[in-house]
Amino acid sequence: MNKTYYEQIDETVYQAQLDNGLTLFVIPKRGFQKTFVTYTTNFGSLDSRFKPHQSDEFVTVPDGVAHFLEHKLFEKEDGDLFTDFAEYDAQVNAFTSFDRTSYLFSATNYIDENIIRLLKMVESPYFTEETVEKEKGIIAEEIKMYQEQPGYRLMFNTLRGMYHDHPVKVDIAGSVESIYDITKDDLYLCYETFYHPSNMVLFVVGDVDPEHIYQLVKTHEDARHIEAQPEIVRDPLHETHDVLEREMRETLQVQSPRLMLGFKNKQLDVSQRRRVQEDIEMSFFFELVFGEETVFYQTLLNEHLIDATFSYQTVIEPTYSFSLVTSTTEEPDKLKAKLLAELHDKFGCVDDQTAFELLKRQFIGEYISSLNSPEHIANQATKYYFDGVALFELLDIIDEITLDSMNETVRERLDIENVVDSRLEIKPS
Repeated sequence: MNKTYYEQIDETVYQAQLDNGLTLFVIPKRGFQKTFVTYTTNFGSLDSRFKPHQSDEFVTVPDGVAHFLEHKLFEKEDGDLFTDFAEYDAQVNAFTSFDRTSYLFSATNYIDENIIRLLKMVESPYFTEETVEKEKGIIAEEIKMYQEQPGYRLMFNTLRGMYHDHPVKVDIAGSVESIYDITKDDLYLCYETFYHPSNMVLFVVGDVDPEHIYQLVKTHEDARHIEAQPEIVRDPLHETHDVLEREMRETLQVQSPRLMLGFKNKQLDVSQRRRVQEDIEMSFFFELVFGEETVFYQTLLNEHLIDATFSYQTVIEPTYSFSLVTSTTEEPDKLKAKLLAELHDKFGCVDDQTAFELLKRQFIGEYISSLNSPEHIANQATKYYFDGVALFELLDIIDEITLDSMNETVRERLDIENVVDSRLEIKPS
């Protein structure tokens, strides 16, 4: 195994590439009781159009297949896997995002047994027409439950206003209509394409012996007799820069109106490391402009324009990028005007060096503190692995961020005029 030591944070990472293409990372945490393991495929809700292995033609599958697959891999012909893990002192779970599907467990005992159980679960698909049809009803209810959550509903309304064709505007679980189009053959096609070891990564974080874990996983994977595959060809997901709809309105059973401003950021051709840096810089900018320590935030509170639901975020990915600002508010027009005015005033010209340095130190402190959580390390290391950087490189990236570089990124990325005004309004009784 390759060994990398990060002196600044006293962390060591062991990495190995197995013959079948699977990438294994082991991060030993001496003295920790809990071990956390994630087994992840680079396959999320965006990947609905791709070329299967040994094919020159693109295929399109229904929206929601990645999430549907996540559900189905927990179902086997001979029993309940949740019970199996629980009997070995492990808690198992999974999630699907726009770009990946991750299966995970945490345990204090029987680590070897649970690792093999997780591998076998993910590597042993079992789909029948009958079980697929049964699952559709279960997932349909889950979709309806998500859509009853105002914040979730508002975000996807905003994304639908923002994007013309990009699948980021589609609910990760798909729609009730799309999941009823999913077939057993769709599931097997996606499984055979995206669940190949070459497209997957395994992270083991805890008080474990790296060489032992390597031999354990290698022995299991070698027995599968699978050869490594080339990279999957996916739809490049081109998207125009302008927003589709500048205003999105929906009436819902909510206690107060909600406003979300969605800014469709500019897509830039930058390196993976640079993209991660820009993501952090944009987060710094919004914190310095709208954060709880600012006079502007306190003014909004004092004028009762926002409440505890006020939040903001930026996402920068290879094929899409956006920033969101949202709050429950009784005066959405007034709040919108103030938010846009403040953004125009501070756009790429934040000059409070003291506040910037304080925020940077706070970010570093939170980052260092998070390294005490095996769960956080495994999940974030997986995310950054697919982003093309290592989690433990973040300190070096943060060191390179300056007030000037942050302002420059804001000027290059953020387009204040390219905005969607999305609202949830109170449904008349």
